[in-house]
Amino acid sequence: MKNVELSDEVYAALQRLAAAKNLTPAEVLAAMLGTSRPPLAGDNLLFYLVSVEFTQLQEPVERYLALLAWAAKNYSCDFADFISHQESCLRYLMLSRDEIQEVRARNHARQIDGTQFWAVMTIDQHTKRRFVCRLLEFIGCHDETVAVACRALGLGAAEPQHFRLLSA
Repeated sequence: MKNVELSDEVYAALQRLAAAKNLTPAEVLAAMLGTSRPPLAGDNLLFYLVSVEFTQLQEPVERYLALLAWAAKNYSCDFADFISHQESCLRYLMLSRDEIQEVRARNHARQIDGTQFWAVMTIDQHTKRRFVCRLLEFIGCHDETVAVACRALGLGAAEPQHFRLLSA
């Protein structure tokens, strides 16, 4: 058996990731490196949530926008498809540019980095949690990953889903 030296910060991140997947730190590393266990498919988000880039963000708003930007960057087609099927999507197609700017200002909308999409910032925590859960499920994240993401965003625990559609 070999030893690897890690900083306290990196080891803490590794422990959080392992706990989220109910694995030991060694099993997480083995899965990441592609040894005997299958890779942690669909849960690349866990690696982002424990990254320095994400953990350095202190404000919940910035974390929320960063998570949306990550999803848009890593699952661009799915993200665009998910957004285009939101109930409110068609409502904005009929508005003029000035009317869109007025709605954007009223909702304190902020652009999601690297995308043409805007996030409405005036929604309540429950609605934000529901949106994040649905988005992450849509892109293929496991329930445990969705729960970790909600906690990382300060949204509390994800609500238990009674039914979940699975893709074929």
